[in-house]
Amino acid sequence: MKKYGYHRLVLSSGRVVEGPLVVTLDDCSNVLEWHLLKGEEPMVAWVGGTLHA
Repeated sequence: MKKYGYHRLVLSSGRVVEGPLVVTLDDCSNVLEWHLLKGEEPMVAWVGGTLHA
């Protein structure tokens, strides 16, 4: 599992979640979990931009 930081997330339902937020991906790049970024978190690689899930 890897954690990445994005400015926004577009879910498969079409819902747009404005961040900043942290997205946890599995080894096949499937979204496992996401949450709003409230402060510095260890092991999060900042990507920026928009992730379309």
